[in-house]
Amino acid sequence: MSGKGGYSSIDDPNEGSSSEPLLSSPNKKNTWKDHVKRAQLYVKQNLLHILTLLAVIAIMAVLIIYMFLPEASVLPHKPKNNRIIKPGVSELTMEAGRAKCEAIQTRKRDKSTPSPNRKNPRADPTQKPILFKHAVVWDGQGGVLDDVDVYVEDGVIRQVEKNIKVKRDDVKVIDVAGHIMGPGLVDMHSHMGVDSWPEFAGTDDTNEMTQPLTPFVRTIDAFNPSDKAIRIVSSGGVTTALVLPGSGNLIGGEAFAFKLLPKATVSNEDMLAQANINPEEETKWRWMKHACGENPKRVYGNRGQMPSTRLGEAYLFRKEYQRAQQLKQAQDDWCEAASHSPSARFESPFPEDLELESLIALLRHEVLLNVHCYETHDIEAMIRHSLEFNFTISAFHHALDAYRIPDILRRAPNNITIATFADHWGYKKEAFQAIPEAPKILYEAGVPLALKSDHPVLNSQHLIFEAAKTTHYGLPPQEAFKAVTSTPANAIGLGHRIGSLKVGYDADLVIWDREPLELGATPLQVFIDGVPLFREPAIEPVVAHAQTEQKKTNAKAPKKLEGATSFALKNVGYSFLGESPVKGPIEIVVKDGSVICSAADCTPAIASVQNALPEYDLQGGYVLPGLIGVGSSLGLIEIDGEAHTGDGRVASSKSYDPKDIVQAVDGIKLSTRHLEEAYKGGILSLITAPMSNNVVAGVSAAFKTGADSLLTDGALISPAVALHLQIGDDYKSSSFPTISSQISFIRQILKDNLKNDNDYGKAAN
Repeated sequence: MSGKGGYSSIDDPNEGSSSEPLLSSPNKKNTWKDHVKRAQLYVKQNLLHILTLLAVIAIMAVLIIYMFLPEASVLPHKPKNNRIIKPGVSELTMEAGRAKCEAIQTRKRDKSTPSPNRKNPRADPTQKPILFKHAVVWDGQGGVLDDVDVYVEDGVIRQVEKNIKVKRDDVKVIDVAGHIMGPGLVDMHSHMGVDSWPEFAGTDDTNEMTQPLTPFVRTIDAFNPSDKAIRIVSSGGVTTALVLPGSGNLIGGEAFAFKLLPKATVSNEDMLAQANINPEEETKWRWMKHACGENPKRVYGNRGQMPSTRLGEAYLFRKEYQRAQQLKQAQDDWCEAASHSPSARFESPFPEDLELESLIALLRHEVLLNVHCYETHDIEAMIRHSLEFNFTISAFHHALDAYRIPDILRRAPNNITIATFADHWGYKKEAFQAIPEAPKILYEAGVPLALKSDHPVLNSQHLIFEAAKTTHYGLPPQEAFKAVTSTPANAIGLGHRIGSLKVGYDADLVIWDREPLELGATPLQVFIDGVPLFREPAIEPVVAHAQTEQKKTNAKAPKKLEGATSFALKNVGYSFLGESPVKGPIEIVVKDGSVICSAADCTPAIASVQNALPEYDLQGGYVLPGLIGVGSSLGLIEIDGEAHTGDGRVASSKSYDPKDIVQAVDGIKLSTRHLEEAYKGGILSLITAPMSNNVVAGVSAAFKTGADSLLTDGALISPAVALHLQIGDDYKSSSFPTISSQISFIRQILKDNLKNDNDYGKAAN
């Protein structure tokens, strides 16, 4: 019967039950059904264990099979998911990368300091020592030493003191005889060697104007050591020049400093100011040129390319700085990883790019940046970029508006130098608002001031004249001299060895024929590294230097003289009003616009004037007749770079008709700033011809620069002064393709009009 739990009960054998016995008898044969039943019972009781065992066996079988499969397995796979494990760069490549990392960490980036015991790595071992006697030393740092000796050996200044005694027998002695001796001049903005003389298309390598960002080009690769300008410029006392790329590009490329001593090897590398220096002992600086404002936007805007605005300029600058910054960070990351894994071999070498190499050096403060900028907002933008990307600007060049923003200049972490002109201005809008007092204002604001040439824009031979002109507008003389010696030397990182006449400095020296800031000052001899550049002249002793010293006065004309047509000038030092100069003191009396007396005593003339005459004490100043300017376009155009501010240019024409001759008087405009500045400079009259591309330029007019209008009485001196004809390359055209055709045309028009009453006939007769 069934029990409670539903299981069948076991029959009692004693009851004689008919049920089958629990166990079969040994003699009884089991059927296959019995085996099946027993197996089913076993599986039912051990199902979990059996399944686990089967799973383990299956997994082991799969693993064994996979281990013995060939590489090109028949198993399905996707090649794009395969990852190729690279073996890494070579150990040699890793070592090179680590060396670059070490160089980044150890490279000197500070300006070197002067050392009295330093050696000049450029020195000529065959050059004998020189002892200069009885010199008046202008040391380039503001100091003046009277009657001292200067001893030079191995290309270095070894002593500067009185009565130097030298025991060597091979010393050459030069008696300076009281002349002024100073350091060689330093021009920190020149294109000498890349814009060589004579200026041909084949010698012009100033700008790589195929794209606006070219930090990767270098002036040393184009510098011509045979440029004829090198010797001419050095004859003016310039011994070192920083040769920059031009300003057509935003980033013009890398600059190099050269000493103007050509080498027998005709090698421009041997002319480098830093040739042969030990970078472990002194910083080996690099230099770069950037430009902002009108030049780049005009060059590329005219092509329909970016930048055509200052907005585009700023974006391109920042984008390129960002590219360099990102690569710099990748380099730093590589170096950081390498420093923690001395035996590792990375998948890629040290990251670098030749296009960005110099910009990365700028971001690492290994490059002294020189930026061509004029206007206040351009200068401010560049300072803003420098702060954003953490680089420094060594100097702003030209920077004719910098005098207005000393506070903006002070936002930079360093004291930026302004490398500017004395009075070169007005040729384009960004140069138009300049004033000649700017150098003095910058000096008084504590801004380092350098004067430069932008050679060949200005002939660098006359760099000292730039300094001389600034003294007329109030810059102290020694500050003006520093502006062409020690200040630019400091700005280019070489102030520890050039730009000063001090012990331990390179023997770059100039002996002057007179005070360097006097009009016409010229070197008697120039030395570079102690080597004389020119034949040695006989140096005559300075005689009565004080008597020939240029007179300087701060006297101002009294207000009562303004507009006066009658007045008296007292204490005149020299008068050049007559056929020959008259030395004063003399008096000059003007009545109703005419000179009525020029003599030592003009009392009677003064008495003859009914009204009291205003008087002006010249304090020994000179009186000259008003100067007459000829050959300029003053009165016809105000800003050369802005054609719409002018009368326009006459087109080339083969017309023989005298009626087609242009008259300048028809286009003259007075009361302009250029005419005002000319008037203040003593140019009281001008003769101006038409602006023309034609062989027959036209008829010039003469007029007063101080007049308000041509309608003012006396303003127009002559409406027709002369017929102006032009011959040369500049006037070749489809009408006159050759110079010979120009001459032929002139000959013909003059011959044909010999007897005619017209401008051609008047000129022919």
